[in-house]
Amino acid sequence: MIDRMRRLSEKETTSRILLLAILPAMLVVLQPDLGSGMVYIAIACCILFIAGTKWTHFLAIGTITVTIVVGVLVGAPAAGVHLLKPYQVDRLTAFVNPTDNPRKQGYQLRQSQVAIGSGQKTGRGPEHATQTKLDFLPEHHTDFVFSVVGEEFGFMGAALVLSLYALLIWRALRILTMAKNLYGALIAGGVAAMLMFQIFVNVGMTIGIMPITGVPLPLLSYGGSSVIVTFLAVGLLQSIHVQARLSALAKRRELVT
Repeated sequence: MIDRMRRLSEKETTSRILLLAILPAMLVVLQPDLGSGMVYIAIACCILFIAGTKWTHFLAIGTITVTIVVGVLVGAPAAGVHLLKPYQVDRLTAFVNPTDNPRKQGYQLRQSQVAIGSGQKTGRGPEHATQTKLDFLPEHHTDFVFSVVGEEFGFMGAALVLSLYALLIWRALRILTMAKNLYGALIAGGVAAMLMFQIFVNVGMTIGIMPITGVPLPLLSYGGSSVIVTFLAVGLLQSIHVQARLSALAKRRELVT
C-alpha cells in the first residue's frame, strides 16, 4: 500500500491518469459537448488530489491548461483556425459581456435570470410561470431546469433542491472517509467530484456566474444517459459503503472473540 501511494505521486503516474481522462474527454468534446468533456478533467484532478499528488504537478497542470485555453480562444482564431463552434463562442461572449447583446448571445442567460428572480420567495406556481409556460426560457427541460425550479417554487424550492444535493455530496464524502482501501477512496472521490462539478456549473450558468456549457443537472435534467450514469455512480458509492460496514463488523467480531 505504501509503495502504491509513492508511485501515485510520481510524474509518470500523474501523466497516465491525465491521459486516461483526456482521451475520453476529447472524444466527448468532438461530439461537440464541451461541458461533459470538462467533467472528465474535474474527476481526474480530484483523484490526483486524493492520491496525494505533489502541488508542483498541479501547478504544471494549471499552467498547461491556461496555455491551451489561451491558444484556443486567442491564438487559434488570430491564425484563422476556429476550434470552437460559433454557438460555443457566443456562449463565452455572453458570459463575459452578458449585456452587450441581450437579444442574441445573452438571451438564454437573461431569460434564466428573469425566471429565477420572478419566483421570489415561494414561487409563481406552474400555472403562472410565464417564462417556462410560454417558452421564453429556452431548453427549460434540460440545461435550464434549475431556472424552472426557481420560477415555479421560488427561493424555498431552490434551497430545498440545493439542500438535497448538499446531502448527497456529503454522503459521498463521508463514504470516501469510510473506504477501507485506496481504490474505494479514489472511486468515491471521483463520484463526489462529478456531482459537485455538474451541480456547480449547471446552477452557476443559470444565475450568470459560469459560462453556459450544457452540463446537465444530475437527476433533474431531461436525458436518460445522465440519469443512468448518476444511478451507477450512486450504486458504486453504496457498494463502497457496504464493504466498509462489513469490514468494520468483521473487526468487531474479531475483537469480541
